[in-house]
Amino acid sequence: MSRKKKSNICVIGVGRFGSAVIEELVSQDISVLAIDMDEKQLSNYVNSPLVTTVVADASDIQTLQALGITEMETIIVSSPNNIEVVATLLELNIEHIIARAASSRHARVLRQIGVDLIVRPEVEAGARTALIATNSNFIKFSKTLTEIGNGFVIGSSHVLNNNFINIQLKDLKFNNYGITLVLIKRGRDSFLPKADIKFQIGDELMVVGKIADVTKFFGLLNEDNPTIISKRINKRSFKIK
Repeated sequence: MSRKKKSNICVIGVGRFGSAVIEELVSQDISVLAIDMDEKQLSNYVNSPLVTTVVADASDIQTLQALGITEMETIIVSSPNNIEVVATLLELNIEHIIARAASSRHARVLRQIGVDLIVRPEVEAGARTALIATNSNFIKFSKTLTEIGNGFVIGSSHVLNNNFINIQLKDLKFNNYGITLVLIKRGRDSFLPKADIKFQIGDELMVVGKIADVTKFFGLLNEDNPTIISKRINKRSFKIK
């Protein structure tokens, strides 16, 4: 019944919040498997070419296996009462689980049982959750990010890319990435960025920027053998889009 494509994302629970997530994903031309126990909740999507609707109990492990859930990288559990569903997904070793928390206590329980990312509807819009689900770098670096308002985050990541080494900061032109370097940590020492500083492998960089810009930059910072660094140094207009 489901489209078994790697790009597929499953949304379990198609209430108000789940619908907002689905609509954002569909707007990005991403196919969605929508699961809910109430057929009425799925009625708005039965004719959508990008949404496969299934009336099912998502806490049933055999049902999920039959739907090909294990072939999907990200599952968004948007139903409020979701502990059993999440436990089933964890048993199936789903790589990335994004779960809705109805309260701070609920969030703590989800975190303790091993959920990757937890969202609260009162602070997380469905569109933002869709962004999280489709941005693999966000999932990878989410624990290092803190939202500071208006879509901006502050976060830190280590320099693991040899192509950042032995190049002065002024030549790296971090502003072209849409991020601002705030602090550099090297071992036990912390210092402010200066134009002539050169990074060392293992340096921890704290930056501020939009979610997409920061996570994409962190992905580049962690690459082993990117070819884009030399192009970036020679082209002042380079930007991550």
